[in-house]
Amino acid sequence: MPMPSRSTAEIVEEVRTKFGERFVPARQAAEDEVRAFINAHLGAMDAARIVELGRLINRHEIAGRDRYDRFSPGFTGAIMERLGRDPETFNRMVSRLWRDPEENALAVLGEVYANRRLFPHAGSSLPSFLLYLRDPDRFGICVNATMNGLAVQTSTGYRATGLEEYQRFCADLRDWRQRHRIAPQEADAILTTVMRYAREESAEAGEVTVEPVDPHRLTANEVAALCYLPVELIDQWAAALRTGMRQAVFHGPPGTGKTHVAMLLARHLASSAEHIEVTQFHPAYSYEDFIEGLRPETEAAELKYVVRDGVFARLCARASIAPDETFVLIIDEMNRADLAAVFGELLYLLEYRGTGKVTLPYSQRTFTVPPNVFLLGTMNTADRSLALLDFALRRRFNAFPLLPDAAVLERWTAARSADNAELALGVFRLIRDRVGHDTPVSPGHSYWMTERLDAAAAERVWDYQLRPYLAEYWFEQPAELKRLDGDVRSLIAELA
Repeated sequence: MPMPSRSTAEIVEEVRTKFGERFVPARQAAEDEVRAFINAHLGAMDAARIVELGRLINRHEIAGRDRYDRFSPGFTGAIMERLGRDPETFNRMVSRLWRDPEENALAVLGEVYANRRLFPHAGSSLPSFLLYLRDPDRFGICVNATMNGLAVQTSTGYRATGLEEYQRFCADLRDWRQRHRIAPQEADAILTTVMRYAREESAEAGEVTVEPVDPHRLTANEVAALCYLPVELIDQWAAALRTGMRQAVFHGPPGTGKTHVAMLLARHLASSAEHIEVTQFHPAYSYEDFIEGLRPETEAAELKYVVRDGVFARLCARASIAPDETFVLIIDEMNRADLAAVFGELLYLLEYRGTGKVTLPYSQRTFTVPPNVFLLGTMNTADRSLALLDFALRRRFNAFPLLPDAAVLERWTAARSADNAELALGVFRLIRDRVGHDTPVSPGHSYWMTERLDAAAAERVWDYQLRPYLAEYWFEQPAELKRLDGDVRSLIAELA
C-alpha cells in the first residue's frame, strides 16, 4: 500500500489529540500493572488468571476514560481462554520469555515463530509483548496492524516467521520511532491509524488492499491475516491434512468465506500457485470430466473417440513426476454433483494414497493418487450438504466448519475505518441472533465485509441478498421475516 496523503506528523498529532494528555502515562501505568501481575503469578497462572492477564494487557485510556481494547481483538477473552486450556505449557513458555536472559528469550521467540506448536494459541503477539515489557525501547509488539502500518512507512513487508524477521522488524520500528519522536507506548495506535488511512485511500483508488505477500506461497500467518482467522486454526487445518487424510471439505452457511479460505489455504499447502487447480461441480459434472472419459475428435474428416484425462487425473500425472512438490485441487460447490458417480474409484484410492492402484475403465491403465496431492472442497450447509453426502465419501474427508463469526467481522472492521464497524456488526448480530447461531441457514459475516458501508449500502445487502435468501427458507414464517425486516431497517437507520 502507498503512503497515505496525510503526513506522519499530521497522523501523530491526530492520534495524540484523540487519546488525550494521558496517552503515554496511562499506557505506562497499565504496562507496569501487567509486569506486577506476571511477577506475582509467574509459573502458577490458572485459566482465570490467564484471561485476567489478557484483560490487563488490553488496558489503556482514551480521552481520560478507561478502555480494555488496546490490542483488540488480540488478547481478548476467547484467545486467552484457549491459552488457559493448557496452563502448564503457558506457564512454562511465559517463564522462559520473562525470566531467561534476553538473548535466550529472543531465541525462544524465534523457535515459537518458526514452530507455532511449541506455544499453541499464543500467536505472534504474546511472545513479542512479553519481550516488549522487558525493554519497550528495544523490542516491538508483533500485531498485524502494527506490522502493516510500519510496512506502509518503510515500504517493507514484515512477517513473524522467525528470529531474524522479528529483529529486523524491531530495528526498523525503533528507527521509525526515533525519527518521529514517538514513545514506545504510542507506536501501535499511530501505526494502526497509518494502516487504516493507507487502506482507505487504496480502496478509493481501486487498488487491492491486501498485505504484501509472496505471490507463490503463503505462510500460515499470511493466510490467517487475509482470512481474519486465528493462525492457530490455520495451523490445525494444515496439520490435519499433512498428517492424516489429505482431503477436506469446508462446510457452512452462505457468506462464511468457504471458497475464499480454501483458495488461501491452497496457497499455503501448494509449492506454488502453478500447482493449484480449481474446478466447480454442477449437476452435469461427471466421472468423465473428473477422472477420464471418451471424447470425440475428427481427423481427416473421420470421427473417432479418444480417451481424455479429466482435471484430477491430469493433476495426479503432474504430481507423480514431481514428488518433492505439493499440488492442490479445489472443488467448489462440491455437493452440486453426484459425488459417488464423479469420484468412482477414488473412494478406495483416497484411503490408500500412493499404494492403492486401480485399472481405469476407458484407458485400461493403472491409476494411483500420489501422496503429494491435496483436495479441498466447499459445501453449503443451507442445502444439508453433509447430510446428503455419501457416507463412504464423507468418512474420507476432514470436515472443516466455517460458521457465521462475529470475531472475523470484528477483525476485518478493526483494520478499516471505524465508521462502519458498529453498523456492520450490529446488523450481522441482529440477523444471526434472530435466525439462530447454529442453524444451517444462518447467513455469514462476509455479507457485511463491505468497504465504506453506510445506510444505503447496508439496505442493498439486506434487500437484494439476505432478505430474498431468508424468504426462501422462511416461506412458512412470513410474519417472522416481516418482523425481522422492520428491525433490520430500524437498526440501519439508528446506526448509520
